[in-house]
Amino acid sequence: MSLTAIVFLVAFATACVLALVRHPIYGLGAYVATLYFDPAGQWWGQGAIQEVRWEFLPAIVTLVAMFLHGKRTAALSALHSGPFWGFVAYVGWVAIQSSWALDPVAHRELLTIWVKFLIVTIMISGCIDSWSHFRLFLWLNVVGSFYLGWLSYTEYSGGRFQGFGGGSFGEANAGALELVIGLVIAATLFLGGRWRTRTILLPPIAIIANGIVTTISRSGFLAALASLFTFNIFAPRSLRWRVGFLSAAAVVLFLSLTTTGYWNRMQTIKYEGADLPGIDTGGGRLDILYAQWRIFEEHPLGCGAMCTTVLSPQFVPEQYLSGGPGGQRASHNTFMSMLVDQGIPGGILYLALLLWTYVALRRATKALRRRRDFPAIVLPGLAAVMVAITVADLFVEYTRLEARVWFVGLLITHARLVSRDAANARRAAITEPPVASTLSAPNAYGPVRPRALTWR
Repeated sequence: MSLTAIVFLVAFATACVLALVRHPIYGLGAYVATLYFDPAGQWWGQGAIQEVRWEFLPAIVTLVAMFLHGKRTAALSALHSGPFWGFVAYVGWVAIQSSWALDPVAHRELLTIWVKFLIVTIMISGCIDSWSHFRLFLWLNVVGSFYLGWLSYTEYSGGRFQGFGGGSFGEANAGALELVIGLVIAATLFLGGRWRTRTILLPPIAIIANGIVTTISRSGFLAALASLFTFNIFAPRSLRWRVGFLSAAAVVLFLSLTTTGYWNRMQTIKYEGADLPGIDTGGGRLDILYAQWRIFEEHPLGCGAMCTTVLSPQFVPEQYLSGGPGGQRASHNTFMSMLVDQGIPGGILYLALLLWTYVALRRATKALRRRRDFPAIVLPGLAAVMVAITVADLFVEYTRLEARVWFVGLLITHARLVSRDAANARRAAITEPPVASTLSAPNAYGPVRPRALTWR
């Protein structure tokens, strides 16, 4: 057994024990680590370590720990949120579709994954019961993304890097999106950190950015670009000059890491998927979208998971089928996948999630516009991640993207913790004598703190 495997096993066992004896947040951390480090898919996990259900074990430990520490953990606020019940409705509809799904195996796998996502949403809501736990979860994403970036840094040998492991991040586009998310979160922590935090974050930021470049992913590039603009838009007013400066520095860093081959591929975006000989433009995307619409017209209630792939020989022009005539072609758009696979209910649920995200971000922005503490600092990062995922949805099928569930859960938790802070501030205002200072007066969502980032 390799040294890496031993270190992972020790850390994994320690986190599970801490979850039971101290707080379930450690179990949630072990669960996230299994997804990023993917012990069964890496060379250091070969042998007996591959036989373990690495996602299943920490999830069970976390749920048990949540039960044991019920009085110390947060209320399961996910049960009172719209997105959670939207997820429940989606799972219920997928279960109903099982009777007519064209690919029963893929459909059963989709159903299993989304049942797990329901549990993950509850885990996030129940485990993250303080801003310190919120910050810890963000650091877990940075560490995981740093590991993915390190894999590409040490193993990249040209072309598009796809060696992130056999898990959900193994494919180049999916790996690029996870790296973009990690870079956004690292930037959030960097913005609010002191010099020690910033010094620690500099190497991971460089490695993660380099990993994005090695994927040569057009969807990853557009997601990163959209997240950069979103971060600046949602940044607190008092910090916008700093955010603008750091954004410019990030662009310079990214440009220094890119190559001619990278930009040659990015330039094909301007062709909008046109069929050009000798140029990889992502050809036929519009034709595939049109074919998916025709499939939807014939199956308004959906035809199950991977329906586009199954019916592509009948609807997609032969020149766009993988391998030519007789081949198949998968979907490259998340909304169209849900519309084709789950029909009208799937399309409505996707759009409803987008609407909820917009409303949640807008409410949080209004509530925190005069603050510059951790809740206000982290909001631009959450907004940038959700926008990055939405942009990537336009070019890749991410119906099984777990990061979406994580950050929806974080938005729910963010709103709950802000509301809790506001309630505590109101109680303090009632029980404590008035203070002759406008700087510490509580607003509707908590006290205004003139000194930045007391959470560091």
